[in-house]
Amino acid sequence: MSFQSKLAPSFVVAVPLLVLAALSGCGGSSGQSAQEEAAVRAVMADLQSSARRGDSGHICNKIFTPKLADSVAHASKTGSCAKEVKKKLFIPRETVTVKSVEVTDPASAKAVIDEQTGRSSNVFLVKQSGKWRVRGIRPA
Repeated sequence: MSFQSKLAPSFVVAVPLLVLAALSGCGGSSGQSAQEEAAVRAVMADLQSSARRGDSGHICNKIFTPKLADSVAHASKTGSCAKEVKKKLFIPRETVTVKSVEVTDPASAKAVIDEQTGRSSNVFLVKQSGKWRVRGIRPA
């Protein structure tokens, strides 16, 4: 069963991100772009380790944008992003591979991921207060 089918439609944007477990290599950009790509990949790695630990509070407060965390909270029966993430998405053995990262401008990036189930998704990130945060995800 896909992770996306377990959640309310407004929460679907975050599902595959919470189970990241395998990261692929870096791209071939240089300079500032390479630094930003590495920073985006670091967010994906942080998301991976937080999901594996079941640290839903960290995911909601430090990895998701406040707007995404609020959306998850409002869509949940508990009214809590952290409770919803922990309840629905803590799957320690699931693997997702980051296929590519593209920094589209100084404050926006997109990562393409492949889930263990064979589905692909586009992960959208935004730079807020100097840090990359996940703002949403859509099927590829």
